[in-house]
Amino acid sequence: MSDISLNRGAPMTLRGWLVGIVDLFPKSGLTISIPAAAIVFFGLVLPVGYLLLLSFNPAQLGVIELVPQVTFANYLKLVGDGYYWSILGRTLWVAAATTVIASALGFILAVSLWQTSPKWRGLLTVVVLAPLLVSIVARTFGWIIILGNKGLFNRALEAVGIAPMQIMYTDTAVIIGLVHVFIPYVVLTIMASLDRIDPLLAEAAKTLGASGATTVREIILPLAMPGVVAGATIVFSLAMSSYVTPAMMGAANSYVLATVVYQQFVMNFNWHFGAVLVAILLATSLLTILFMLTAVARLSRRWGDGA
Repeated sequence: MSDISLNRGAPMTLRGWLVGIVDLFPKSGLTISIPAAAIVFFGLVLPVGYLLLLSFNPAQLGVIELVPQVTFANYLKLVGDGYYWSILGRTLWVAAATTVIASALGFILAVSLWQTSPKWRGLLTVVVLAPLLVSIVARTFGWIIILGNKGLFNRALEAVGIAPMQIMYTDTAVIIGLVHVFIPYVVLTIMASLDRIDPLLAEAAKTLGASGATTVREIILPLAMPGVVAGATIVFSLAMSSYVTPAMMGAANSYVLATVVYQQFVMNFNWHFGAVLVAILLATSLLTILFMLTAVARLSRRWGDGA
């Protein structure tokens, strides 16, 4: 029998009630995972699943209730319209460029921090992660001030006799803004991998005559690859679904998939077609990440065979 008190005369406190409920279940790994599974189910699986089901319902403006009718008309509308394929292509291009640049810069920053004296490593790590403490809207406005037609960057070009450049409200501006937002995530994941590497390995390579570049390429990069892959996966996933930075720094008619989803839901009230775009965004992200992980796994095996 459970340890729940059977004394009906004694008041049951909230803590005692919760402890009693927990004691009803066997203490196993499955029991411990129930709260996390419930959060994932109600916070992710249920709402996304509802949208996926909604995408197979006939389109009705402003209607979000499921009906017992199945149609592929919403998907056929997407397949037959090249406009949405161009938006998907632009989204993939922006996300891929952001991932490559953020991963490269993040790796350089992480290795630099890893090789820094412990006396300064903590302070420099805080400086690198400081952008996470500022709202993404505030950071985006900062880039608008820097990259605008009359911004600090163009004024600096004019000061040295170079013609101003149109960077703001282009894909380049969006990529710059996203890279700035996501670099801290890459640094964190790569630092976690670098901390598992014995520093004596790099010292041994230098003793044997390897240059700094060779040491990084042949020793540090392969061992830090799990962190690089984790960081790249996070960056790509977030860049594919980013809304604020593309909406504020992109051109008025240069949409990415997240901005079109917002437009369908909030402005056109076409939840069914918006759900189709969500499904395409989710499927494209998952397939691309699967491709990335497969490619990195093959590269890791090649490194292992070469060793």
